Amino acid sequence: MLLVALLASLTVISVKAVSGMITESIKGEVQLIYPIFYVMLVVMVASCAFQIKFLNQAMKMFDATEVVPINFVFFTASAITAGIVFYQEFQGLALLNILMFLFGCLLSFIGVFLIARDRPKIKTENVTFIAMGKIPGRKCKDKVQPEVKSNTYGSLAAKLMCNKPGPQDDS
Repeated sequence: MLLVALLASLTVISVKAVSGMITESIKGEVQLIYPIFYVMLVVMVASCAFQIKFLNQAMKMFDATEVVPINFVFFTASAITAGIVFYQEFQGLALLNILMFLFGCLLSFIGVFLIARDRPKIKTENVTFIAMGKIPGRKCKDKVQPEVKSNTYGSLAAKLMCNKPGPQDDS
């Protein structure tokens, strides 16, 4: 989810840059001739695509009642931080305005927590994964992937892991 939030901050920065350049082009100062416009357009599309990819992976591993609230909080926090740092959005604001804005964000995050805390959590027990090595505490006979007896990658990896020479720690 942190990776999704970091990509979200890139998305916010690039969307603001692209939309600002399009607005300036409509007003008469053509910005579409500069390479930075196309760089930001590519960054915007790529960060959106990878953000969706990683969010889908999180949704496969966990229930939506866990992923969506965490994504909202992380996305909002990263978008605000990116705007503050990159575009200096708080520059010139009174301290009271900044504190009230941050208090409003905190209230929003607390509201999301209160809404999502009593939702039933659905646990998935059969999570498909590819082991990158020996799993501590498991015997070599355990599955590397769900299809150990077939001719897929998982069975080949399981045979290689179990027949590997050297000390075997089956603890």
